Amino acid sequence: MFSHRLKFQRKLMVTFAGMALLPTLVLVLVAYHLIKASSERWADSQIALILTHSAKTARDAVTLAYELSVHDYFQLTEAAEILAVDLHLVEGLEEGDASIIKNRATEFADAYSEYLIAIYDQSEHRVFSTDGALPPMKLTDFLPSLAELTDEATISHELESQGLLNCGMLVFSEKDASQRVGLVVIGKSMTITPLLREQWTSIQSKLDSLETSIDETGTEYRRTERRNTFIALLITAILIVALSFWVSRILARDINTPIETLVASTKQIADGNLKHKVDVKTDDEFAILADAFNRMVSELEARTEELKRAEKTAAWQDIAQKLAHEVKNPLTPIQLSAQRLHRRYHKHSDDFADLLERCTQTITTEVDGLRRLLDEFSQLARLPVPHLAPVNLHEIIAGTLVVFGEFPPHIHCQTEIPSNLPLVIGDADYLKRAFLNLIRNALEAMSEIPEGVLTIRGFQTTDPAKVFLAFSDTGHGIPAEVRPKLFTPHVSTKKDGTGLGLAIVKKIMTDLGGDIRVEDTEGVGAPNPGTTFTLWLKTV
Repeated sequence: MFSHRLKFQRKLMVTFAGMALLPTLVLVLVAYHLIKASSERWADSQIALILTHSAKTARDAVTLAYELSVHDYFQLTEAAEILAVDLHLVEGLEEGDASIIKNRATEFADAYSEYLIAIYDQSEHRVFSTDGALPPMKLTDFLPSLAELTDEATISHELESQGLLNCGMLVFSEKDASQRVGLVVIGKSMTITPLLREQWTSIQSKLDSLETSIDETGTEYRRTERRNTFIALLITAILIVALSFWVSRILARDINTPIETLVASTKQIADGNLKHKVDVKTDDEFAILADAFNRMVSELEARTEELKRAEKTAAWQDIAQKLAHEVKNPLTPIQLSAQRLHRRYHKHSDDFADLLERCTQTITTEVDGLRRLLDEFSQLARLPVPHLAPVNLHEIIAGTLVVFGEFPPHIHCQTEIPSNLPLVIGDADYLKRAFLNLIRNALEAMSEIPEGVLTIRGFQTTDPAKVFLAFSDTGHGIPAEVRPKLFTPHVSTKKDGTGLGLAIVKKIMTDLGGDIRVEDTEGVGAPNPGTTFTLWLKTV
């Protein structure tokens, strides 16, 4: 028996392991060999050559840049030092004589025509400048201040973006060698000599050629690599598909027939034929599955019969409970009307005739509603079908309160329903039944407190398609753990409650296309938390 159970399992394990392992191994070997051979072939020749040319070109560029920078820096520093120690210029800066400064600087500029010259006094004010020497800016925009400069020549790179290289040299007094009387700035346009330009052009040409060579070589390498890889993977994929198809056909012959038998049997069961049995002619796991399936169907048949009987019993019990609850609703106003008549009759009240008319009307109305309810239950064993029509909530609330008559002395009822509240789509009898349930619950919640307030408020929000009606009491409230299942049948916070009142209210609101929610009462000024049931209905 144990060896038979392992036959199908071994088939699946060996087949799928072979299908996964063999194609994967072939794909890895082919792809690895192809990529390795291509990389070595191209890297050993083309890429190595390109790297050699790149290194040589880079060395040439570094050498030229070094020569250019050393040549320019040396000439600028030498010129700045010569002009900074010129006695006439020092004298002019010490005495603040601009004509001496200009004459001497002009002579120096004529002698060194390739330089741009600017002279600053000790207050860092520019007192001389050859044309185009410096842009109109402060000294500290491109050099440190006179107080921060060292005794050595200072090279400035701040104006290189504008094509200028500058060197600043302090001018010291002849009388006091520590006194800084000014600053000499020697500038040079960053131009390249014909020889250096030729060298630079050669390097630039080499770099351009190198870049083109790299692009072409890389493009050719990628094209060849993609083509070879695509061809190899395509061939491998075709082999994998062919192998998988061949193995799948072999495997399907062993497992397809038992599976089809099981599928056909499940359809028989789904159609309600619980007498059907599975017949699988194998000696592996499918035989065990078929036996288990047959036992399950037999058990299901027995339990289905039991469930049907239990459902029928439970359904009639639920209907009986709902009917009893709905019958109690009209009995309350009937009882209240009879009690009021009895009290007023013995008091010989002057308005007894009027009271008699109202009470008998209430009793007649409630008896008619009770008769309709019982007729519906006797015929369909369900609540009456609602007849939707435009209704006035103000009138229905007023009629519901008339049914209740006088509230207990310690409970005050106030209504806040605007007269211009839009009409809603509903059923007057349905809504009256729901309102009676909510009012009765509120009175019971406040039965043991000294003073209670029931507030019935109608309002609208920003949604013009809805009208809200809130019933707020000042009772002891509803525990938080009960609220999620408050509208579930047979859930009640009262010892003698049936748990159907709020469930029926919920169903009424759902049938009318509205809804109901519960929350704590706020802003009523009572010490108890209270409860607020808010209903909403669609406007006409």
